[in-house]
Amino acid sequence: MSPSPTIDRDSPLPLYAQVKRSLQAKLMAWPAEDDRFYTDQELQRIFGVSRATVRQALTELEVEGLVRRRRGFGTFVNRDKIEESFAARSDFSGQWAQSGRSLRVANLKVERTSCPAHFAKALGLPAGTEVLSMERLRLSGEVRVAWDLRYIPLAVAGEIALEEFENVSLLQVLRHQVAIERADTQIEAALADEEYAERLNIHPAAPILVREMTYFAAGGTPAFTGISVYRADQVRYKFSGPLETDGDIGRSDVRIKAVQPAEA
Repeated sequence: MSPSPTIDRDSPLPLYAQVKRSLQAKLMAWPAEDDRFYTDQELQRIFGVSRATVRQALTELEVEGLVRRRRGFGTFVNRDKIEESFAARSDFSGQWAQSGRSLRVANLKVERTSCPAHFAKALGLPAGTEVLSMERLRLSGEVRVAWDLRYIPLAVAGEIALEEFENVSLLQVLRHQVAIERADTQIEAALADEEYAERLNIHPAAPILVREMTYFAAGGTPAFTGISVYRADQVRYKFSGPLETDGDIGRSDVRIKAVQPAEA
């Protein structure tokens, strides 16, 4: 590997951040059969920077869960991703705990607002109908793993105290109000635009997964809708369900769509 052309000493972006950005791209394509990453000395030669600069870049990559460092042994590629499994009675909080990664949910905004047309249609409501909207971040340590946006009809949200939504799955809260029986889910592979990059604290054009969903109560009444945007380097998504069923209960309508990146 020759010295990286991405290092620009005249750039206002610190050298360690440039090294980190370059290494993030390399980690995405790192050979599956090789867990050992570059040594500090190799990275110094590759980028032509100091050991302190290399260590700062690797420290941030370790905090984000992309590498792990073992004193006396070196740096290794961390291939462990958080796996969310979509099935009946999904408990995403429990799944994260089983993965060995801590999960913290931070409510950014919970308020009554006019529902945008696209999501109002999913809820079977006229555009502009007042709903409860919820914007949240899901974090593992200090890493922003996912950004969530939800819209809940007031008939479902009822008089639920806002603090009940802290640090728990939305499904856990709403199941006390309504029996949720199925969900329609669509997942798109995309590249982060500036808005999503800022929300997830990642670089623009980093890979993301965009999940749009609508959950339904008995009789097909929409219970809530919204989107989740995940860092693709931190999360994988798994689906499971019966191939045959006598009815709609417990069925998930899953659509997988690959999105071509927009032209520059």
